[in-house]
Amino acid sequence: MSLKESQTVELKASTGQLSRALESLCAFANTDLGSVYFGIQDDGTLKGQLITDKTFQKVQQTIFNSIEPALYPNIFEKEIDGKHILIVELKNAPDKPYFLNGKAYKRVGTSNAYLSKAGIELLMYERKNPEFQYDRTVVPASEQLLNKDKIKWFFNKAHEERNLPINDSSSSIAKLNIFAGDKPNIAGALAFSDNPTYYLPTAFVKCAVFEGKDKTGRMLDHQDIKEDVFKQINLAENFVLRNIRKSAQVNPDTGRRESRYEVPYRAIREVIANAVAHRDYRISSTIDAAVFDDRIEIWSPGSLPTGMTIELLHQPHASVLRNSTLAELLYLTRYIERWGSGIQNIKTWMMDYNLPQPQFYESGANFITILKRKKPELEGQISIPVGTKLGLSWDHVGTKLGLSRRQVAQILNLCKKPKLILDIMQEFNWRHRTKFRNKFIHPMLENKLIKMTISEKPKSSKQQYVTTQEGLNLLKEIEKEKE
Repeated sequence: MSLKESQTVELKASTGQLSRALESLCAFANTDLGSVYFGIQDDGTLKGQLITDKTFQKVQQTIFNSIEPALYPNIFEKEIDGKHILIVELKNAPDKPYFLNGKAYKRVGTSNAYLSKAGIELLMYERKNPEFQYDRTVVPASEQLLNKDKIKWFFNKAHEERNLPINDSSSSIAKLNIFAGDKPNIAGALAFSDNPTYYLPTAFVKCAVFEGKDKTGRMLDHQDIKEDVFKQINLAENFVLRNIRKSAQVNPDTGRRESRYEVPYRAIREVIANAVAHRDYRISSTIDAAVFDDRIEIWSPGSLPTGMTIELLHQPHASVLRNSTLAELLYLTRYIERWGSGIQNIKTWMMDYNLPQPQFYESGANFITILKRKKPELEGQISIPVGTKLGLSWDHVGTKLGLSRRQVAQILNLCKKPKLILDIMQEFNWRHRTKFRNKFIHPMLENKLIKMTISEKPKSSKQQYVTTQEGLNLLKEIEKEKE
């Protein structure tokens, strides 16, 4: 590897020159991208240096304390020809202009120059203009709107993921840009309030599972997630995962049986996180996560940001941020990356699962992502021999019922002896009887896997459910698959 200083590269012999590198980092932040390499002399000679956890912490904290607004670069170690170097990488810093000791810099060739007054004013306009920074719009509420425990959790998580100093003092909180004076902004409300939808009624995720391949089918499960953005991502991911198939496979490297979802869970999480981070919160519409027999669809309000196209998404590209402050909070807690790598990662994960490439398109004021599900027969369906009483394949059970193998087996095992619906609900930690009956009991009754003990009085308070012979046959096949 041969490096030389350029518009986007600065070389330093060691982190002992960190104070001199701050000017270049400030310039890179104001000029979109650039990297500082510690361990390489300015003539390109590879020197290397000792790198420890304290090195990472010192570099992160020095940058955090020296440049305003707070700057959060990507810091990582790399080995070249047996020598270790530390790389500090910046791409699309969201809060331009940045200042070092009261001065703003830009990168010009291999040097740093002062940013002109006109250049500073342009960057300030873009930062303050709602079209560029809507998530910094002030919310008509007091500082008490934000939950201090949530902010404390954030700093602990950011320290764990990005080595951000654990410090929830007022000065550190101010660097998160979640206030305008003493008033919280939209990003702060979305991330740290207990009820974000009080101020943004449509800022939540609607999840649903439909029987068949469109929304005319019977709704098998649904959930509205009206939590902070971190919980929205977690809970929406969990909703999708519990409503798709999961199999057990033997890892050829370890020889151990491991669970594997039919669609890579990392791809599902990435799509949901991107929707929450990049949706247009000015539009009165929700994020919709829908699970169909053949695919998962995520609808996010807002078309692609200016300068980004569907074609560019399929190429290496820089991240274009619509909600820079919110995206920064999600980046620091590693819910998203900001290097434009998310789409490429999704494509790679889907390819690893031998699934079709993800589809992206715009419809009206929405951006839609489609992840195709694996066909059951390719996943390892349960085949019931011809001539048995059941005659059902896992294709039938897994798609028509909308249940996983584990869920089906759990109910069939439990109901070998008659059980009240409350007993079955307790096993699944469900509280809503009607929803539970619609999702689990009715489909199993319709397919004759269980039956009522008092069939002539379906609504009897003493009604119990017991596994049928067909259910026992299917359970036997499921247990064979585990062997």
